[in-house]
Amino acid sequence: MKNVYFVFLFLILIFPVTNTFADELTLNIDKTIYEKSDFISVWGSTELNSVFISVKDPDGNNVWNESLNPDEKNKFSTLIIAGIGGWQKSGNYLLVAESGDSILSVKFFYDSGAQVNPPSAISDYYITPQDLYTTFAIAIIIVAGIFIYLARHIILRKKTSYDDVILDSKKDRDYEKYHSEWSEEEIFGSRKSPTEAKEFREMYNDNSLPNYYLVLGLTNDSSALEIKNQYRKLAKQYHPDRNKGSSEEKMAEINKAYEILSDKKLKTEYDKFCKLL
Repeated sequence: MKNVYFVFLFLILIFPVTNTFADELTLNIDKTIYEKSDFISVWGSTELNSVFISVKDPDGNNVWNESLNPDEKNKFSTLIIAGIGGWQKSGNYLLVAESGDSILSVKFFYDSGAQVNPPSAISDYYITPQDLYTTFAIAIIIVAGIFIYLARHIILRKKTSYDDVILDSKKDRDYEKYHSEWSEEEIFGSRKSPTEAKEFREMYNDNSLPNYYLVLGLTNDSSALEIKNQYRKLAKQYHPDRNKGSSEEKMAEINKAYEILSDKKLKTEYDKFCKLL
């Protein structure tokens, strides 16, 4: 009987002592649903001098770890930024607090948003970085091909003796005016505005109408082909870059004659007055 009494007395004494030193742990969060960049407010209390906080994703992976020291009132608190460190999945996350042998956990739902879902969740629309690099490289090749095609005449043009000679006309951008392969019908040198037919009458009345056939060294019955060939011959002869002794005025006179005689309408009007000279 005495033994039973002593056991009962021991149990009465030991339980209060055990409760006094028991680890008390509490854990709280402010909401149950969070989106990316939301602040998760965490707070609680513990009888010990440290508490370890962690967050686990739906697969059980740790996505947040933090160690806290309670204040003098055994309270602790912290803020966790939802999504920091790459929380890629939407789903139920677990906030876990560990202090000594005590462990508490709280569930919350995290919405990661469509823009951070893993490729497997949006595989029909997902483009890998390698695909982007390949597309970009193809685009560059296409643009370069178009440029080369458009500039093919410049790239493939054979360099002529004209390119090697330093000429003043090049500085004055006269190359476009004078240079030719002598295979196209062009006016070499500066061109003035076309002569009006009525001007022939005025020049004839003023005795200032030139004989353009004589300027080109031709007769009044010269054919269109003869006029063209003679003009090309004179253009080569009096080209300012080919003949240092020639002048802009001489070339302008030859150009004017060809301008009139190579135009059927102007030539017809000119011939009416030229026959009277």
